[in-house]
Amino acid sequence: MKKVWVSLLGGAMLLGSIAPGASAAENSVPDPTQFTPTFQTVNWKSPSTVTGDNLVWSFLNRQQKTLLSLDNTHIGSHVREQFRIVDRTSDKYGTKHYRLKQYVDGIPVFGAEQTIHVNKSGQITSYLGAVISEDQQADAKENTTPKISATEAVYTAYEDAAIRVQSLSSSVQIVPEPYEDTSSVSKDTYEKASNNELSISLDKDSLDLDKVAELEDSKLEAVEPASSIPKIANLEPSVDPKAELYIYPDGDSTRLVYVTEVNTLQPTLLRTRYFIDANDGKIVFKYDILNEVIGTGRGVFGDTKTFETTASGKKYQLKDTTRGKGILTYNVHNTETLPGTLYTDSDNVWEDPAAVDAHAYAIRTYDYYKDRFGRDSIDGHGMAIASAVHYGAKNYNNAHWGGTHMLYGDGDGTLFAPFSSDLEIVAHELTHGVTEHSSGLVYFAESGALSEAISDIIGNDIERTNWDFGKVAYTPNIKGDAIRSLSDPVKYGQVDHYSNLYPDPNNEDYGGAHINSGIINKAYYLLAQGGTFHGVKVDGIGRDAAVYIYYNAFTNYLTSTSNFSTARAAVIQAAKDSYGENSIAVTSAIKSFDAVGVR
Repeated sequence: MKKVWVSLLGGAMLLGSIAPGASAAENSVPDPTQFTPTFQTVNWKSPSTVTGDNLVWSFLNRQQKTLLSLDNTHIGSHVREQFRIVDRTSDKYGTKHYRLKQYVDGIPVFGAEQTIHVNKSGQITSYLGAVISEDQQADAKENTTPKISATEAVYTAYEDAAIRVQSLSSSVQIVPEPYEDTSSVSKDTYEKASNNELSISLDKDSLDLDKVAELEDSKLEAVEPASSIPKIANLEPSVDPKAELYIYPDGDSTRLVYVTEVNTLQPTLLRTRYFIDANDGKIVFKYDILNEVIGTGRGVFGDTKTFETTASGKKYQLKDTTRGKGILTYNVHNTETLPGTLYTDSDNVWEDPAAVDAHAYAIRTYDYYKDRFGRDSIDGHGMAIASAVHYGAKNYNNAHWGGTHMLYGDGDGTLFAPFSSDLEIVAHELTHGVTEHSSGLVYFAESGALSEAISDIIGNDIERTNWDFGKVAYTPNIKGDAIRSLSDPVKYGQVDHYSNLYPDPNNEDYGGAHINSGIINKAYYLLAQGGTFHGVKVDGIGRDAAVYIYYNAFTNYLTSTSNFSTARAAVIQAAKDSYGENSIAVTSAIKSFDAVGVR
């Protein structure tokens, strides 16, 4: 059984669940995507003596009133107290990209993220972001101490997930143990946690009472161990549970909430993000983010592949140590238990076609990102890529990015072949990981559709055979069809114009994530290939330029709650920063979004 961790960290995290959908649960709040960022072209030049991070702070100091909703009472101090630079990157055209977050008394504001972009001449070209108002800031300051612990928040999420599991399986028994929490966590703890200085891990069997006393004496109070969490409906966490404290915008006011995730493999695959009121312990919102695909050795379709492996004693491991921190492929033997068994072989000739494809295509995807964008693996810092094949029952029709592993089902042979057999699907799912480690797009509604679109775009671009996506694994006995089409989204059940945006009233598709992504796919296709759509003529700029602009915009400009309108602004600005304000790329980017009705 996995040891349960309760970690208090600063920043956003990921999501998931058993069935598509979202709900506002017991307390109604706006969904996480409603706090959308705004875009502004800036063209601001600082004094030549100001460089690096100081350039950003100088810009924000001068924009306190117009961009950040701050008064001028304490010029400079407000900005540095409320905003933190969380990431810095540079692209091949010399543009520097800064990603920031807003904090109130050391607690991050959910969705209050900003991106600022500085060209090679030292000129700030654009700002994209969202901030809470001064009234909301004042309201938030009145409520920065939670009345429930992080452990209780995690427990509440797992208890709710257990009820959902029971609704799908009468064999699951919910027997939660009585839970009583008498602990609290001081503001000092949260301030240290928001600076990534603190991670509390407590296990009931190894709880050191002397250590607890020491923590209390130092004002860092202990979190009660969540020892009963895995016992609820046998939901065993596949990753260590975390509960992170956030300020959550709610109309003209704010709430103090814990954001936590239920991520399990047994008795069913689950990834759900929960927002839990830190004062009354009620679930205020939850949504699922499984990131599903709808939905030498020989590969599934008989082709021979060569790839790097590792010699270990007298055997070989299906492990490539030449790329980042490694590319590893495991067999989970049609179970749901990770990580599974690392593949080994005595002669370095591999006999499992699903494993051959998974390993080779993970390598192909890593190389694609490195060669085309200069990105080192999923997180940009060499993150190990682990693949698990033969996941679930033998006819499991799904592939899934689980936050730490790629999971590939074997397919039923009719609707799907083994999912690892399709390079486009592999690249699509791994791109969800790239999104998770860059913009962090919320997997719901328009933000979720943006996440699906960039995964389709990268998945399609990696081979460039045509404009269809997922054509190899899907219906292997039927030639010529695919899961989705970027050139003609309507062909496979998507929409291709904003006037036809699917509202998804029952949240059966993560707020329309898969259906509405066709709008962005079509805009990308028009930018790359060109054409006339809804009376708007777009000159294509080619795949190389188009995919670079989209990758740059989605990883460096967008924030987690971006919608289609901010994506338009980001793509156009990325084209300006890379190819020039008066370039064909910019004109075509504008027209491509005009053509699909996104303003």
